[in-house]
Amino acid sequence: MLATALALILAASPAAAAPPPVPSPFPDLEAAHVAAEAAVRSGDYRSAAARYRDVLAELESRRAVDAPEAEWTRTLLQLAVVESTLGHGEASRAAMERVLALDPAARLDPEIFSPAFRREFEAARGRVALRPRFRLLVTTRHGSGQGYVQGRALGPVPVEARLPAGSYRVGVQAGDEARTVTVDLARDETVMVDAAVPPPSAAATLSVKDPPTPRAVEPARADGWMRPTAWATTGLAVAAAGIATWQGIAAAGSYADATGMLRPDGSLKPGVDPAAYAAAASDYQSERRNAWIAGGSALVLGVGATVLWLLVPSSAVEPAPGGLAVRF
Repeated sequence: MLATALALILAASPAAAAPPPVPSPFPDLEAAHVAAEAAVRSGDYRSAAARYRDVLAELESRRAVDAPEAEWTRTLLQLAVVESTLGHGEASRAAMERVLALDPAARLDPEIFSPAFRREFEAARGRVALRPRFRLLVTTRHGSGQGYVQGRALGPVPVEARLPAGSYRVGVQAGDEARTVTVDLARDETVMVDAAVPPPSAAATLSVKDPPTPRAVEPARADGWMRPTAWATTGLAVAAAGIATWQGIAAAGSYADATGMLRPDGSLKPGVDPAAYAAAASDYQSERRNAWIAGGSALVLGVGATVLWLLVPSSAVEPAPGGLAVRF
């Protein structure tokens, strides 16, 4: 019964408000979907999930213009249904959240998706809405072309999107040329993706001895010393914080020992050795002083490490062959 219902869901339409059936522009992907749906009908949900993950991997390897948002959404929702049926709740929720990260307003057709699945989808919408969104600016060196994120057309570059943290396929199409890179978004980013390489200058064409113009130029790394220093400063800050905590706990113990030797009026209790009290009081003073010094050092080192990490340049994004992509 469950297999029949799931097969009907997947065969009917994978995405919300799906249009009437039309010939697929990607017959190879369509064949993979058909195979996955056949696995569902036979009750082999593990094979179906594997096939949907294969389709996602194929989309990851394509240019942005050849992996439209509709294909991502379709595949992710189908994968979410199958994973939910297998009892893999975390994997199902992750697939839903990837859909909602790109399209927070996505809706499911109540005639296609079950009430339980729609409730999970709405819960995923709430989780995604609580995540901070970062500014992703897509541009090119020459300022022309159409920008894409995860197959979604954003418009003429420079163009920006606001997205939660995650991995995204970012591309630019200029004429017949297109380039796509993968960006791990964890803060506001500007990504420059050159879809087309400019022709060599007239001066360069006059001399056959001149070397060809390189197609991609990697910016010089400016963080040769800064990144190791940032790591070292971070480690020292953590160590200082640990010492401060340790000495603070020790000071609290020594204080308890010393006050336990006193009467309410401040005099020593009968039988208490004055030397023992003096030692406990001295330990308390010493440990408290050490805790303050270590805590202050941890604060200063933490601020220094934060400044260094903010100044460390981001690594260049790995470009697709023949293009240039730089993140900064």
